[in-house]
Amino acid sequence: MNDKYKNILMVYPKFPPTYWGSQYYLPLIGKKAAMPPLGLITIAAMTPAEYQIRLVDLNCESLQESDLAWADIVCLSAMLTQKSSLFETAARSRAARKLVVFGGPYPTACSEECTPHCDVQVLNEGEITWREFLQDLERGTYKSVYTTPDKPDVTKTPVPRFDLLNLDYYAMNSVQFSRGCPYLCEFCDITVMFGRKPRTKTPPQMMKELDAIYDTGFRGVIFVVDDNFIGNKKEAKKLLAALAVWNAERGHPFFYGTEVTVNLADDAELLDLLVKANFIWIFMGIETPSVDSLKETRKFQNLKGSLVEHVWRIQQAGLLTYGSFIVGFDSDTDDIFARQIEFITDASIPNAMIGPLVALPGTPLFTRMKQTGRLIEDLTGDEERTLGSGYTNIVTRIPRKQLLEGHLRVIRTLYEPDAYFKRALKMFSRMSHPATVAGRLKRLFFLTASGVRNLVSKLVNGKISLSTIWRQYQQQKVIYKQFPEDYKKASQEFSRRVMREYPDQIPFIMHYITLGYHYYMFTFDHAAPGLTKLLAEEDIMAQGSELGREVSAA
Repeated sequence: MNDKYKNILMVYPKFPPTYWGSQYYLPLIGKKAAMPPLGLITIAAMTPAEYQIRLVDLNCESLQESDLAWADIVCLSAMLTQKSSLFETAARSRAARKLVVFGGPYPTACSEECTPHCDVQVLNEGEITWREFLQDLERGTYKSVYTTPDKPDVTKTPVPRFDLLNLDYYAMNSVQFSRGCPYLCEFCDITVMFGRKPRTKTPPQMMKELDAIYDTGFRGVIFVVDDNFIGNKKEAKKLLAALAVWNAERGHPFFYGTEVTVNLADDAELLDLLVKANFIWIFMGIETPSVDSLKETRKFQNLKGSLVEHVWRIQQAGLLTYGSFIVGFDSDTDDIFARQIEFITDASIPNAMIGPLVALPGTPLFTRMKQTGRLIEDLTGDEERTLGSGYTNIVTRIPRKQLLEGHLRVIRTLYEPDAYFKRALKMFSRMSHPATVAGRLKRLFFLTASGVRNLVSKLVNGKISLSTIWRQYQQQKVIYKQFPEDYKKASQEFSRRVMREYPDQIPFIMHYITLGYHYYMFTFDHAAPGLTKLLAEEDIMAQGSELGREVSAA
C-alpha cells in the first residue's frame, strides 16, 4: 500500500426529491433514506484490509470537515439524479486537496461530462477496474480513467461491508443476486452496462450476505436490487428454494422485494417459490398498454397475452405490485394518457411511476434519436428536470404541450386520494387470503412478528430506549396531523375497510398510507407545479412566435 493514500472516504451523494426518493415517506417511519449505498459497500469489500475506510451517506448525514481532513482519497459513486450533489462534493473535496475518484452508473454513462470534476474515473464493474486502480496506486501512479469491456464473474464478488452502515438510517436493506438482462428494450441501459447474459451469485454466496446482515441485528425488508431478478429463471429458482430454508431456520427475520419482468406471471412454480421465500412485493416495468409502442421499443416480453391479466395473476399469487410507465413513444396516439389511467386503475397498481420517454446515454434509443436529429443535446445530463416534471431529452411525435398536459392529467388523476386507496383495496381483494379467522390471525402474526422481535431486541440490547420510541411517536404524530383533509379522510376509510375485509393485510395499512402520502405530496407539491410551470413557458414561447410572425408579415 502507498502510505500517501491509505485513508479512503466513501461518499454517497444526495438525491433530490423524486418519486423514488420517498422524502415525504421517510420521516413518517423515522428513517433518513430508503436503502444504503450497496455499490460503495461492495467496493469497500474489494479493498485490501490495510486501507482504512469511512462511509458518509449524504442522504443521512452531512460531510464533516474532520472527515475530509482524515481522508487521502474521496471516492464517490452516483446515478444521474445525484449529479448536483456529486459535483458539489467533488469540488469541496478538491478544494481540500484530496484525490477525487468517481464511479457508478452516471460517470460510466457520461464520462466526458464528469472529467472536469474529478481526478480519476473508475468505470464499469469494480471487480475489474477498482482493483486495477488500487494496483496502480500501490506503484505510486494512476490513470485518469479505468474502463473495461469485460464482465466479471460475480460468484467471486465478496460480501459487502454491511458493518460500515448505520442501519437505523434506512427503511430497508439491500443485496444483489444478478447483473444483466436477456431482453433488448430500446430505452434501457441495463444491457449496455451489464450485458444480455445474466450473471448470478450462488445460493451459498447469497446466504453469506444474508448472514452478514442478520449478524448486524437488522430485521425487516431486504430489496434484491437486480434489474431483472428472473433474467435467469433456473438460477433464481435455486436461490429461492435455499432462501425459504434459510428464512425458516432463523425464524423469518426478513421479507423481500425485487424487480421482475411481467412474464413472471407465466411461471406458476416461480411465483410459488417467491411467495414461499417471503417475497411480499415486486416492481415491474410495464411501460404502456399500447401494443404498437411495446413493439416499437422491443419490449416483446410484455406482448404475450393480456398485460392486465398478467398483473392480476401476480397479485392473486400473493405479491403486492408496483410498476413503471412511459408516455411519449413514437407509436403513442392522442388517447395514450386516458389509456394509461385506465390500465393502471384496472390493474390495481397503487404506486405507479409514470413519465415521458428519456434517451439514456449509451442506449439504442439514444443512438437512434441522435442519428435522426431528435436528441436535445443540452438536456442529456440535466438531472434537475427528471423529477416527474415533464423532462425528456428527445423531440417526441406527440407535441410537447400535449405531452405536458397529458402527463399532468395522469398524475393528478392517479394520486387523488380516493383513486389511490381504491386501487390498493382492489389489489388486496385479488390477493389470496386464509379462509378461516384462525388462518388470517396466523398470517397477521407472521407478518408482524419480525418487527416486534426486532424492537424487543433493540430495547433489551440498549440500542433504543423507551423515551426514544416515545419521542419518535410524538414526532410522527405531528406529521400525521398535518395530512391534508382529503388525504386524511381517504386514509381513514382505507384503514377501516382493510381491518374489516382483509384483516391479514393490516400490517400493510401504514405502509400504503405513508408511502401514498409521499406520492400525493410529491405529485401536488413538486411534479404538478413543475409541469404547470413548463406549460406556462410553452404558452409564452408560442405567443412570442406568433408575435414574431405578425411583425414579419407587417
